Amino acid sequence: MAQSSSVRIGWIVMLILGILLGTMGLMVVFATEAMFLLPDFEAFTAKNWSDFLADYPKAGELFIIVARLLGAVLLMAALFIILVAWKSYRKAQKWSWYTLLITGILGWGGGLASDIAIGRAEAIVFPIIGIVLLVIGLAVPAKAILSNKST
Repeated sequence: MAQSSSVRIGWIVMLILGILLGTMGLMVVFATEAMFLLPDFEAFTAKNWSDFLADYPKAGELFIIVARLLGAVLLMAALFIILVAWKSYRKAQKWSWYTLLITGILGWGGGLASDIAIGRAEAIVFPIIGIVLLVIGLAVPAKAILSNKST
């Protein structure tokens, strides 16, 4: 079965997007305080994380657990994107385009909204990169996939 170049570009971009998300998930799981919790906590509360931990150690532990859980969720989402891109999107299956559209809007849109609410400007870069890759990965092969001319 011949694959159009637009579909090839689309699934490769989605694969890259999944790898990027997986990398972020690993960073959140294994470098929780440095990469995620500490900068977000201090940006949102204008309080020092060390002082908070000294005053409320159990609450601090809870924050770390929840942050690591978020990292695990990011890893599962990354695995989902990679598998859909590899198995179905590269075969130009219409359902996979819609699935990546909906999950991408919810995931990256939610991430962007969260970063805006927290108020950490440098954190907004990651969801913007994700949204740009999502748009490229969906827009380039959209005509071929949605018209079923690529299979």
